[in-house]
Amino acid sequence: MNAAPQPEYHAQERWSPDRPETLVVCCSDGRYHAQIEEFVRHEVSERADLFAIPGGPACVDPWTSSFDEARVFDQAMRLFSEAHDLHSVWLIAHHGCAYYALKHPGRKLEDVRALQVADLRAARARILAAHPRYTVRCVFAALVDDVVVFRDVGESAGAP
Repeated sequence: MNAAPQPEYHAQERWSPDRPETLVVCCSDGRYHAQIEEFVRHEVSERADLFAIPGGPACVDPWTSSFDEARVFDQAMRLFSEAHDLHSVWLIAHHGCAYYALKHPGRKLEDVRALQVADLRAARARILAAHPRYTVRCVFAALVDDVVVFRDVGESAGAP
């Protein structure tokens, strides 16, 4: 448990006025926060925009999530596109996602993973249809002996 909150906290990281060039869309599952942040800093960008929501990239497609969730994502993408200097989008799904477990009860883990990978690819296609200049990557965070392993599950797509 965390200590009682202090009246003020001063961040060690210095602020930068530079706009992020990358958006990461991932699940809000706190069990994966540290690993996703590590992956993003080392493999994606020192400063990425982060869109974290239950189910992560599932929110991109209204048929995968809901029309309300997809509408919120579309509005956020318009803002990111207009106000930030985006060049790429990284979509990250993860092992044991509760969003998928609730949406597809009784399915085997490997079947759920196949659905997640298909949904990542559908999300990539939707984003590219609306924003063809972006590069879009699809990544699955697998759990291997208590270690999170990030694997590309689709070819990079988008602007050359």
